[in-house]
Order: sequence, then C-alpha cells, then structure tokens
Amino acid sequence: MDDVHLLDRHKDSYFESSRHRTALIESISTGAVPLKFAYAGSAAFTHDRYAETDSYADMMASAAAESDTLLHSGLADLDLDEIAEVGPGNGRHSVAFLGQLAARGRAPRRYLAMDFSQTLLGIAERRVRDGLGPRMRLDTEVWDVEECPTGHLERWRSGGSPVVVCLLGHTLGNLEDPNQALRHLADGLRTGDVLLASVLLRIPPGSEDSAMTAYRTDAFRSAVLEPLLAAGLDPSDLDLRIGYDDNAVVGEATLCRDARVGGTELPRGHQIRCFLSRRFTGDEVVRLFSESGWSIRAIRVDETGNHMTVVAARKQGSQCP
Repeated sequence: MDDVHLLDRHKDSYFESSRHRTALIESISTGAVPLKFAYAGSAAFTHDRYAETDSYADMMASAAAESDTLLHSGLADLDLDEIAEVGPGNGRHSVAFLGQLAARGRAPRRYLAMDFSQTLLGIAERRVRDGLGPRMRLDTEVWDVEECPTGHLERWRSGGSPVVVCLLGHTLGNLEDPNQALRHLADGLRTGDVLLASVLLRIPPGSEDSAMTAYRTDAFRSAVLEPLLAAGLDPSDLDLRIGYDDNAVVGEATLCRDARVGGTELPRGHQIRCFLSRRFTGDEVVRLFSESGWSIRAIRVDETGNHMTVVAARKQGSQCP
C-alpha cells in the first residue's frame, strides 16, 4: 500500500494509505461511509476492543453451529484441508471456528485470511497464531471483496480439490452491496468450491429494544466514530443516533457545528451514515445466493431464530484465469 502509516498504538488516529484517506473523506462528504472503514487504520483497534466485549460476542453465530452445518452439509468428499476466510475481524471467532473443526478431527492444513484492512488483518493473524499454534500454515492477503474479484484464491490453492471459503460473523450483512460481493467472490473461485456463511436474521417485532443492546455501549460508539475522528472531526461535534430502520441497524452522526474535512466545508446539520448492518429473511438469503453464482446445499437456523448458516457451492460458470 502507498504512504502507509501504521502506528501500533491505540490512541493515534490514522489511515492505512492515501487512497484510504481520500475514499473515506469523499464518503463523509456524501454522507454515507461504508462500514469497511470502521475496520481499517486506527479503527481496527477500536473494533478489536468492541469485538472483545460480551455484547458483541452474544450477537455472533455459534462457531459450533457453523462447523456442524458445514460438516453435515451432505457435500460428498468435503475436503477441509484448505480453508480461506474473508473478513476474519480480530480473529477471535476464527479461532473458535477452526478450533471446533480441530475438535472434530477436521483441522485444516492451510488457512488464508483476507481483509480490506492490513491493520485488522495483522491483529487477526496474531490471534490465530496464538490460538492455534504451528499446527496450521497461515497466509494473509489484503483484498477488498466489495471492490473487485481476485486471483488470490487461485494462486493460493495447492491442488485440484475444492477449497472452502468462509464469510462468518454477519460479514455479508455489513457490506454495501452483498450481491456484488458474492459475485466477486464467485468470480475468483472454481466450480464446486464451497462457501460457508453465517448471517443475522431480521429482528422480530417487539424485540428491537433488547436486540439493540450491543449497539448502545461506549465501545461501539468508539468503534463507529473512529473513522470520522481519523478524518479530523471532533467527537464533541458529533451527535450519534443508532436505530433499527427498514430491517437494518443504522448509525447516523450529525454535525453539531460547521466543520472542515480534507478541504471540504461541511455545514452544521450535515448527516453521515457511519454504520449499516442489514438483517435478512430466510427467503432473502436464498435469493441472494442464487442470484450471485451460488447453489445452496445446506441451511441451518439456530434455536434462537437469530442466525442462519448457509453452505453453498459455486455454480458452473467462468473460472478465474
């Protein structure tokens, strides 16, 4: 990356590159900040702290349920020797998931972690190495699944067997365009490669208040606002509101006074959507996968009715060169 400024100190606000800075400031000016910026640069550290809270962990699908769904998907000769993950976060859930596979005698030999943020990828890499030790080869690649397809997976695979790719922790619902991201992922894989994904389902009517508990903490506020602080805004000038609207958790920051960001004047009252996490129905999930190059092979909804885990295979089509 160009002009990289990586300070391994939680207190400093910074960007990972000049391109990162430019894209973030443009999104602030237009009033819609993609959630990927809440995981990059100094925001990687605020996310790490938020992801260590109990309220965050309670939102996540069970790693045991995810591994069980994969192992009982009915896919013949499912090879778990090589597993890749898109968006491993801070690595905490990845360690739990890979540990569940190991406990069932299906520990992978090779694991590839891919993320938009080099900083968060480094945090995840250290946590996975500490949690699983030298038993497994661990590789990392910086890749923005929202931006374009990639040849990383094709170059990384070591043989002709299908690889398993994971999108865990509701990563799919936190993307600006989940359909496009799934297409980008499919475009870099071979027919028959397997995708394991877990998503959050819609909040039942009347349960919104309790479901929003994880979003009403100081740790969440810090994580959401860090990209705006890195751009030069003052937290005291921001009024953050979190709500559940149109089946999505939405965070919107409003400027309490005029401000200047990267040479752009922003007026008092300017609104910045800085958090968007969609919720799905089961039918929406099935349609989303079907329309983006995947054939669903197994579905599991947990006993709470909050999480859906999907196992899908890449459909026949053009392959990564």
